Amino acid sequence: MILADSTILIDLSRANEEAILFCDDERKNWQKIAISVMSSMELLIGCRDKRDLNSTLKFLADFVLIDISIPISKRAFQLMLQFNMSHGLVIPDAFIAATALEENLQLVTSNVRHFEMIPGITLKKPC
Repeated sequence: MILADSTILIDLSRANEEAILFCDDERKNWQKIAISVMSSMELLIGCRDKRDLNSTLKFLADFVLIDISIPISKRAFQLMLQFNMSHGLVIPDAFIAATALEENLQLVTSNVRHFEMIPGITLKKPC
């Protein structure tokens, strides 16, 4: 299983061909694609009305949702302490990175630079 960052979800929702091909390949290889609840909340911010909300919820149903646990919260806090001031790590990215680390998942993202400073994280860019 891999963990998709919000950037991948946004690319998929915009029918980005590279993101679609990447996710199709992952699913063909029997890989489930997980997302952090933080990423799902980031997508909800873009909903303008109930139609958008229903469409987004339907889209998100295709992924394995990983909730924020106590270990994920503690790891995100430590990442913020370590990388907020030095690298500009923001709260959503800290939780997404912590989810990847705590669940031992490869993080797939279009914004590798947001996460590359984090020791132990395995990153993959779809294109």
